[in-house]
Amino acid sequence: MMKPVDKKSLESQVAHNLREMIRQGVLLKGQKVREAELCEKMNVSRTPVREALRVLKSEGLIELIPQKGAFVSEPPIETISDMFGVMTMLECEVAKLAAEKMSPETMKKMEALHAKLEKNYAENNIEGYLRINYEFHRFIQTLAGNDVLSELIDSLRDKIMLYRAQQLHHEGRFKESIEEHRIIMQAFKAQNVQKAKNAMKKHLKKQHDALINLYMNGSSKRKNAY
Repeated sequence: MMKPVDKKSLESQVAHNLREMIRQGVLLKGQKVREAELCEKMNVSRTPVREALRVLKSEGLIELIPQKGAFVSEPPIETISDMFGVMTMLECEVAKLAAEKMSPETMKKMEALHAKLEKNYAENNIEGYLRINYEFHRFIQTLAGNDVLSELIDSLRDKIMLYRAQQLHHEGRFKESIEEHRIIMQAFKAQNVQKAKNAMKKHLKKQHDALINLYMNGSSKRKNAY
């Protein structure tokens, strides 16, 4: 017997796909989101598409207008800034807990992820860098071993990922990011809890500041912005 499709998983995947379309400039601010086209492109019914649009509405990425449909929007910079502030507090606590629990085995796994970051940086591969960066931060979160904290971070991760990606296109930010990861690695290797926490805080603050500068300059509105 065929295993039934997990409704929530399908909705989550459609929401993820929509975020990627917004991030990559396939869907632009102010553009109408055509449900029928999405259903055909993703090979799904209207139900998961509509549920995904509601999720993105809660994130400020979609505006649902009665009798008119769904349109791509953009949260106020104050809202994005607030999300970064909360994520910074959570990831700093995760860094602290992970540093306390670091072992030679987990350090090897973290070094392997960092090596992939370095490789993507050397190749100027922003997409690859973003993908490994997600795995890197997710690994630290898992290592922390706090399920409640992990759930809180997961609830914010998709919302903030779009803006974490955008800030890498601020001038000089890509280089700064890899240098910050090197400092984070040094702190974890030394199992220095306070340095790990401070390094993560600086890393998130720099992301935040770069994104604010992008918005102030209007650069984040260009097509294909990350």
